[in-house]
Amino acid sequence: MLITFEGIDGCGKTTQIEMACEWLEKQGYAVLSTFQPGGTEVGRQIREILLKRKNRSLLQETELLLYLADRVQHLKEVILPAIEDGKLVLSDRFHDSTVAYQGFGRGVDLSLIQSIEENVINPHAPDLTFLFRIDPGVSMKRIDDQRSSAGQRDRLEKEPLEFFQRISDGYDQLVQSSPQRFVCFDATASRKQIHQSIIRILKLRLKSILSQENRS
Repeated sequence: MLITFEGIDGCGKTTQIEMACEWLEKQGYAVLSTFQPGGTEVGRQIREILLKRKNRSLLQETELLLYLADRVQHLKEVILPAIEDGKLVLSDRFHDSTVAYQGFGRGVDLSLIQSIEENVINPHAPDLTFLFRIDPGVSMKRIDDQRSSAGQRDRLEKEPLEFFQRISDGYDQLVQSSPQRFVCFDATASRKQIHQSIIRILKLRLKSILSQENRS
């Protein structure tokens, strides 16, 4: 089972994935927690290019292809072997991020990658996606508080507020297109509240999967 955690920067998804992973392991599940971009050795090098502040000349199409390269490497090297091994995979970001950030945020025509998307990524779409909704202004303040000053933001975090608003709107459209897969949360609620809601959903989904396996 592949479970993804999505949302704009500063929404708190990384904290929630850590808490969910810890809870699942205590219940006896074999869990792999990973992230994109950067979940492999190759991915770490790609991530450095993508986030380095001095890479201002990076073209939008180049950015898109770098994210895609990271995703294919990560999928085949890490995610699919873990699922084949019977593990629950929790991923901090997956292909929804590319659609939201590069498609809606940058305005890049994603038909450029349609063949790879259809043949490599879509067959392994997430079983469940948690989306953390937050006002972009609030998320940027969180990032500044974490970084001590705005000057420490990475290349993406330094984008204007309008960029993140387009991404947020894009995520809402993704939810509308796949309502069964997405579960949405108000990211301004307390960590404990969000975590408890995630646990409730996980219990229901895992129970349903186990019931299906027993019937088969």
